[in-house]
Amino acid sequence: MRRVIQIAACACALIVFLLAIAAFAVPFLAAIIQNSAEKKVATDYVHLCAIAGFTLKQAIFSTAIAVLVGLPAAFFISHRDFPFRRILSACAAVPLCIPSLIIALGYVSFFGMNGILNRVLASFFSTDKKIISFLYSFWGIVIAQGFYNFPLVMATVADSWATLPRAQEDAATVLGASNLRIFFTITVWHLLPAIISACIPVFLYCFFSFLIVLLFGGIGTTTLEVELYQAARNSLDLSAATKIALIETTLAMAIVVLYSAAENTSGTQKNAEENPVRRHKIRGAEILIAGFFFLAIALFFVLPLLCIVFSAFPHGSLAVFQNVIHKKGFLPALLSSAKIGVCTAVLCIIAAFSYAVFLKSHRNNLVLKTLPILPMALSSVVMGFGMTRTVRAGSPLILVAAQTALMWPLAFRQIWAGFAKIPSETLDAARLLSPHKIDAIFGVFLGECKRNILSAAVLCFAVSAGDTTLPLVLAIPHFDTLSLFTYRLAGSYRFGEASAAALVLGAWCMTLFAIANKMKENDDVF
Repeated sequence: MRRVIQIAACACALIVFLLAIAAFAVPFLAAIIQNSAEKKVATDYVHLCAIAGFTLKQAIFSTAIAVLVGLPAAFFISHRDFPFRRILSACAAVPLCIPSLIIALGYVSFFGMNGILNRVLASFFSTDKKIISFLYSFWGIVIAQGFYNFPLVMATVADSWATLPRAQEDAATVLGASNLRIFFTITVWHLLPAIISACIPVFLYCFFSFLIVLLFGGIGTTTLEVELYQAARNSLDLSAATKIALIETTLAMAIVVLYSAAENTSGTQKNAEENPVRRHKIRGAEILIAGFFFLAIALFFVLPLLCIVFSAFPHGSLAVFQNVIHKKGFLPALLSSAKIGVCTAVLCIIAAFSYAVFLKSHRNNLVLKTLPILPMALSSVVMGFGMTRTVRAGSPLILVAAQTALMWPLAFRQIWAGFAKIPSETLDAARLLSPHKIDAIFGVFLGECKRNILSAAVLCFAVSAGDTTLPLVLAIPHFDTLSLFTYRLAGSYRFGEASAAALVLGAWCMTLFAIANKMKENDDVF
């Protein structure tokens, strides 16, 4: 009976994985293959090339800002001891579990025309003019995206920087080289694989940016992602939407290839020092640099987030927060987010675990190792557009399928990290004790990777709960998630209520992400 249950479980896992692949492949093909029955509409390719150029430009500048902020942050995190170092290190969770919508609301509340900063400056200079007006422009987009994503660069580079071999740097110091020269001639080349591996996901996040561009983009300012949404949803020009999806996905696929190559290079060049570098206090000229750096972090990262709290509780009052909680659609949206998140997380875990087991026996196959990276080349808008072309009408089930197709690689990376730590001797012993491979799956893989599986499930749940783009694109009738509920409040210029809803969503996601990290790091959980 036990054997039958195990075989049935494996069969169900295989079916779920195949469905996840189908949920990715079918909408992808539907999004880029134009139906011959559609009316052909002349496409302005010059206009599309201009939009593609702007999309690449804003993604490049946003990534550059993330690197310019992330590298000093990585240095201070890995080499210096200072107050709030742990808090800065914990900021790595923000891009993963705080939706971009919340960051956008924070920037509106702080840097907006009627934001806190403009009100303070107007009062100080006794003027009615709006002194700060960069937000609704190109620089507003890239600054918001750059500071939103810098923790990803910080976390990746800091881990590598803290364990770099120091023999060459020590030799250069003895020969009289300055710290600046050592950094540019030695350190930066050792860090290059980690920098590239961090930059390419950040570039893709900015390349696929939707809500920030939608909210901050001025007249005539648009990206491929926003243009695709406008063509598919507002103007119903499916021919143009198909061409935009093809251009965007082709460019993203090229970036994914670079990402895969960068990861392989990073893995072959990383030689970790057994004794990580000792951290010292900030001293000398570093104090001035650190002052400017932390001021920028406070101004463009911390204060916009704090503004959400201030907007949700004006003058310390609970009135706005209570109004949101008692709104007719709040509780249904909260429950819908919970249901969709649980379903998505379970399916992602099953699909990711099944593929990890399969890849364990074919780990030298480059094609199989690349497969989990492919969903990175498909944006949420392209996925939603492909889904609507496939099934014609959105539903909660379609939303779960779309999220699973895009998010299961997140679960895979978490689970595969646990698989990689299983000693080969343990697997050899399992094979000797039982000739059935299924026993190794349930006895070894499940037993050794419990923390990774649970942390991956919580991560997928948090990402699903914070997803605004897919529910917006699918336009499911009579259906709301908490993130979509927050977006609609912001679209109605009810920023106080939107901030209160965003605070609930952000606290929910951050709590779940903290639990996921605790599960992954604490050996005494089980």
